[in-house]
Amino acid sequence: MTARFAALAIAGALTAAAPVAQADTIRATSGFGPAHVLATVVYPEIGTRLEDFTEGAWDLQDTPSGLVAPNEMSSGLRDGVTEMGTLLMPYFPAEFPDAALPSELSIVGSGNLVISSAVTEYIATCPDCLAEFARNGQVYLGTDATPPYNLLTTEPVRSVEDVKGMRIRTGAPLYAGFVEAMGGEPTQLPSSELFESLSQGVIAGTFSANHEIIANRLGDVINYVTEVEEGVFNGAAAGTVSGILWMRMSPEDRAALARATQYGIAKGLVGFVEDAAKAREVEGIEFIEMDESLAAAKEAYNEERLAAAAGILTERGVEDAQAKIDRYIALVDKWEGLITEGMTYEALAELRYDEIFAKIDLGAYGS
Repeated sequence: MTARFAALAIAGALTAAAPVAQADTIRATSGFGPAHVLATVVYPEIGTRLEDFTEGAWDLQDTPSGLVAPNEMSSGLRDGVTEMGTLLMPYFPAEFPDAALPSELSIVGSGNLVISSAVTEYIATCPDCLAEFARNGQVYLGTDATPPYNLLTTEPVRSVEDVKGMRIRTGAPLYAGFVEAMGGEPTQLPSSELFESLSQGVIAGTFSANHEIIANRLGDVINYVTEVEEGVFNGAAAGTVSGILWMRMSPEDRAALARATQYGIAKGLVGFVEDAAKAREVEGIEFIEMDESLAAAKEAYNEERLAAAAGILTERGVEDAQAKIDRYIALVDKWEGLITEGMTYEALAELRYDEIFAKIDLGAYGS
């Protein structure tokens, strides 16, 4: 063997023996099952973008269900059982009174793209909200929002009279109040239990967005959708990470994760709308237009609830509630002007990052 070829052989052997750099994997729990938009769209997109933005230094692996249940997410993130997950703030009212403020105002805003963006900016720039996350060992990176909420039921609901006595699952105090005002019986259940509870007659319906028909296969257990369009669910902080994870990330890696999270959430917002549209193609479901009694009752409830919002929030421990309400509503107005019809999810993701997290010192954020 010539000296030249011997040198090449030695170099090749050394190269082959050199360890290949492994990506640092974030253990995530989207939390709502493998068919939910969070598992099919949001978290895969976060993982893909994170890998891209960090040139392969970080990636993400999601466990859609089983590792940490939605009602265990706060402690699961705090203790590092999972490193990123979907935190349902209305499930933890005592821990997140300030961060859950937008949930009390979920009937404000024109659609889920606007509302999700306004909530994300509100919480990410709210010192009292961020302090709540810090106390619970978590860092906030974004909230999603569903399409409008309707009554998905086993029996037809056309009027206020039809709601009376019905046991209906609700996911937030605002919706529980609505069902109660109509004479129904609100009950709280995680969305993962909807199918079984409806099929066994434990509940007669759920106050949910139409995308749940696809995400939780509800087309097999409900027969009617009453189109109430009572706000959205905006209390799911889909981009919540464990403080343990955050502390071992550099400011550059944090920025990459914050940016990737906006891509995942933005794509998920579109995915929610697409699943809601698919729900209309499911056979055996009748879509009902609410009658005048239900429409009038909805309008009266919303007017009364918004007028009482500051008092309700004050009772939950929120200080300067009215000023915070005004700030949130101003952010909704801001995003109504920023988001344009037909905007791609990529453009929305970059807009959210530029308007919110690019303006924050991520080296100090979450500390």
